[in-house]
Amino acid sequence: MKSLHMEHHFQKIYKQREEMKEELAVFRNQEWKRAHQDKWSWGETYYHLYLMMKWFRRLSKGYVPLSLPIATLRKNKPFKVHSIDVYAAYKQKNKKPMKAPFLLVPPKDVEYDVDFQWLIEQLDNETKQLEKIVLNITDDVAGHIRFPDPIANNPNLIQSIDLLGIHEKHHFLLCEKYYNE
Repeated sequence: MKSLHMEHHFQKIYKQREEMKEELAVFRNQEWKRAHQDKWSWGETYYHLYLMMKWFRRLSKGYVPLSLPIATLRKNKPFKVHSIDVYAAYKQKNKKPMKAPFLLVPPKDVEYDVDFQWLIEQLDNETKQLEKIVLNITDDVAGHIRFPDPIANNPNLIQSIDLLGIHEKHHFLLCEKYYNE
């Protein structure tokens, strides 16, 4: 990968997923059971993460190539390489968690249609496909491909990959909290 920053963020995502697989061993065959009635199960959480990665990959497949010419012209300007935890910031500001857009909400009764192991594999597959899309983009160009997302302060491509990891970590920590209460 030409971008060291994106490579680092992808490695962080894979590392935290491996750590969660160890945590999930305790819940073998109970991944779809909710810890609380109004909170997502591990399975629903992974489905949400899969949808997030899938939609971001789809958006990037079209948006990144269109943005390359402008980003290339701006490549000598400074850019950020990390994102803030917008989920924690939102909760602190609004005193409630951020709601997922309808496109990213797992369907009702998803546990009857989706095998949990398949879901984990699909999440990794979507991530690998996203990596292929950004594989040949250097840091100085990726730092100027900006996504229109006012809640996340219109992150650049590097920050967006970081934000995907922050998002996953956010949900992993919530699940750990709910299941350990």
